[in-house]
Amino acid sequence: MVGLSKIFEWPLNRVHCARILHSLPEQSCTEAFLWNLYRNHVSSAKYYLPLLLLPPLFKWRQMNRKKLLSTFKYYAQATTFASCINALTFYLMCIGRRLYGRYVRILTPYLSCWLASQLTWWMPPRLLQFYGTGITHAALEGLLRQSNARLVQSRSAQTLVFMLCSMVILCQQQAQLYSGFWFIKPDLLPVDYQKLTLSERTKLALKELSKYFGIGLAVDLLNGYLRGKGKPSQLQWKSTSFIVSYIAIYKLIQFLLVGRLTLGHINRLAAFVSGSAFALLNRLTFMAFAVVIATQVIWQRFCACDSRDSKRFQRPLTLLQSIPWAKLLIPCNLAYLVHSLIFQRHVVNGLARAFIDCTCDQNSQRLYKLLMLPDVSTILTTIKTRPITPFLF
Repeated sequence: MVGLSKIFEWPLNRVHCARILHSLPEQSCTEAFLWNLYRNHVSSAKYYLPLLLLPPLFKWRQMNRKKLLSTFKYYAQATTFASCINALTFYLMCIGRRLYGRYVRILTPYLSCWLASQLTWWMPPRLLQFYGTGITHAALEGLLRQSNARLVQSRSAQTLVFMLCSMVILCQQQAQLYSGFWFIKPDLLPVDYQKLTLSERTKLALKELSKYFGIGLAVDLLNGYLRGKGKPSQLQWKSTSFIVSYIAIYKLIQFLLVGRLTLGHINRLAAFVSGSAFALLNRLTFMAFAVVIATQVIWQRFCACDSRDSKRFQRPLTLLQSIPWAKLLIPCNLAYLVHSLIFQRHVVNGLARAFIDCTCDQNSQRLYKLLMLPDVSTILTTIKTRPITPFLF
């Protein structure tokens, strides 16, 4: 942070934005904005392609024309919003540099990104939840790393937190009160499960295990492809081992305890204990993700409560339920991540780093590498050939 903050000190803080912020030389601020808008769409389209278009292929038998159009619309919306926010962030940094005549700490890039992220108010609900979940859990992890909390160093504490979140999420999922994403979605037990023979129960469990083995295998292969590790010997198979262990422990507890406890107690115990599979991953990123999902599930249940049942707290409850938390949190969290990516890169996890770098055509990476040059004179020598350009055209 100390070395990178030299952009806020003389003489770098007086350098024209065309020499530091613009992607190409001889671009005006507006031309740089339009260029970034175009390049961001290209890079965002590549980034979201395996994330949003490949998963529906696994359900190709269930696809119809309406679902196909909905998938492409969702893909286009995700690409457009990410591209516009990133391009507008750099444009606002240019405006701030021209207004103040120097780079101001609050504007570069925190407030610029926060203002650009207000576009989230126009996001459709599905995309809003997608962005909210991904950005919030990355910001939570960054804050934990930045504060060097004990939770970051304790593997057992992270596992316990994940197990508690697992219990909250899977219990609501089994009660059919939550239908969002989670690592596993165990099938509901048949009504006559207790009457099934041992071989029939085993057959049901193995069928479900094989399904999740295929999912884990696909995730590991895709992850290896994206990281350039295509050979099986180079893959770590962490996702496969985690997902298979997760569902195996869950089904085993159901298998052993059915008929001895009520179904509700069995599901709670299975959901909690199976969360111990997190020990195979042992990544703070997944724990932070679990906390965010569990919080969303609890909030969803809270919003489902009828405030009219409590006459005394009806107005406060109604007001609290109406607060658009996702639209308020996304700008703050994204601005924090972008600021940290440039000035405290070590606190940002790999997923958030890839998201920001890939959707803004590596502009944040370019700025980071420039500020990481050994000294101020080297930076000035590198950028001095770039001409000073006007704001518009």
